[in-house]
Amino acid sequence: MKTSREPMAHRLPPARRRQFLKLCGAVLAAPAVPAALRFAVNEQLFGEAHAFEAESSLPTYFIEMNLRDQWDFGHVFVPPGIATNLANITRGGSGDALSFFYTADKISAHEGNFYLTPDSEILIPYLSNIAVLETNPLCEGAIHGHESANPLRSPGRTKSQDPGKQPMWMGEPGYEEQGNDYWYSSTPTPATLHNYWQKQLTPELANGITMKFISRFHTISHFAAGLPAAELTRIQSVQMLFDTFPTTVEQLALASADEAAVFAAALRRADGGFFRRHGYDEVARATHEAHLAAAEGKWYHQPKIVDLPFSPEEIAFWQAGVPDQVGDNKKANIWEQAGWAYKLLSNEVTRTVAMEFDYLDVHDTREESVMKTMAAQSAVPLARLIERIKAIPGMWDRTVIAIYNADGGRSPSANSYGNEGKSSFVLAGGRIRGGYYGDVRVAGNTGTGHTWSYVSPDDSGAAVVPVSGGEGRIPGARTWRTVMRALGIPDDVAGQYPDVAAHQPLDFMLA
Repeated sequence: MKTSREPMAHRLPPARRRQFLKLCGAVLAAPAVPAALRFAVNEQLFGEAHAFEAESSLPTYFIEMNLRDQWDFGHVFVPPGIATNLANITRGGSGDALSFFYTADKISAHEGNFYLTPDSEILIPYLSNIAVLETNPLCEGAIHGHESANPLRSPGRTKSQDPGKQPMWMGEPGYEEQGNDYWYSSTPTPATLHNYWQKQLTPELANGITMKFISRFHTISHFAAGLPAAELTRIQSVQMLFDTFPTTVEQLALASADEAAVFAAALRRADGGFFRRHGYDEVARATHEAHLAAAEGKWYHQPKIVDLPFSPEEIAFWQAGVPDQVGDNKKANIWEQAGWAYKLLSNEVTRTVAMEFDYLDVHDTREESVMKTMAAQSAVPLARLIERIKAIPGMWDRTVIAIYNADGGRSPSANSYGNEGKSSFVLAGGRIRGGYYGDVRVAGNTGTGHTWSYVSPDDSGAAVVPVSGGEGRIPGARTWRTVMRALGIPDDVAGQYPDVAAHQPLDFMLA
């Protein structure tokens, strides 16, 4: 029969136990700590009830990538109906021709209905954890769809201040300029809700940020819907970013030698009986022994350095193959933003980072250089973020990357601009089930190319729901709930807002 043991933390004076609990939580919640080891030590230190509670409140990491100026992923994720019919499609950079510049023999097919080009093949190793959905609601900005809010990020947003809705634009630099319409909402945008929830789990956590690095007069609205201390810190220059996160950060470490001794003793007491009792195998036990040996002497006063400026080696990794930002007011490249997001999250400085980036608002014609630039600026940073995050044991399973086409959408035709056709959403992370969900197909012919039809997935993920006008598109509330579920935000927290309460996540996107 199992005998009860007094939690080992009781060896410390009562006045110090609360701080000890907080510090141990920070150490054990690190992604690299195996679940079996974390549960074992929490049980020994604080008791079984606390160990179960700790497992249900582990931190998650969120990168929100907001791309403005009607981004087109046509060279990244080729819709199946286009990829398999390319020989019969007129291609080119003008008129109604398909804005696509590879022949069929250059397209590679992959599990999950993915079809990639040479511009996106860097993503091949990670497709099992990337979900793509392009039949989302269209944006409704006054200027051919440009919108700082987006119905996927804040479902139910309105142009009028209806009951319960608040202005979304407060605190956003440049909101009064064109393309930044005045929107009202009662639903927080994803990064703000994630920032709020992570600070409930870890009150001393540094605030989440959004990098306001769009080169033109556009912005992205981040909205907390009245949640306390949820608003993101608006970073308006690279220097402000460096000033906000100075080079040296002291790691949360056990505060004294006797606390470190109690922690080490708890590590040793997690015996084979614990692992058998909780269903872990001998591999988990062996992993525990290895971590125990590696941990000796490392729990007490261990500093860490987070240095945001890039070394030459880091520049070579993040920059290669990624075109720079264009325009008259360049602020920061997308590869730089990806690198900074990785540094901040992987070092537990904060857990929420929103990126903001733009290309060119191309009208009437979309030549090959436009499509290849958009592909490189989206696919390559995404692949490198995934590569680096997956290299940290356990982190990928707790990370979500959401890419929003903030000004969606466009049809595949070269002359398309404005709120029509595709409205793209990309979701990646260890808890995401990969696949291209839905389809885009040729509907008819014109003098210079084609018209297009769109098909949404049903609740199984199969592309069977025709889109006609606004009917058949996936509600933004469902993708919003999907992001919240992937981030581990409890349903009672995410579901409290009227415009999303009646909607369920897209389960086919969740692993």
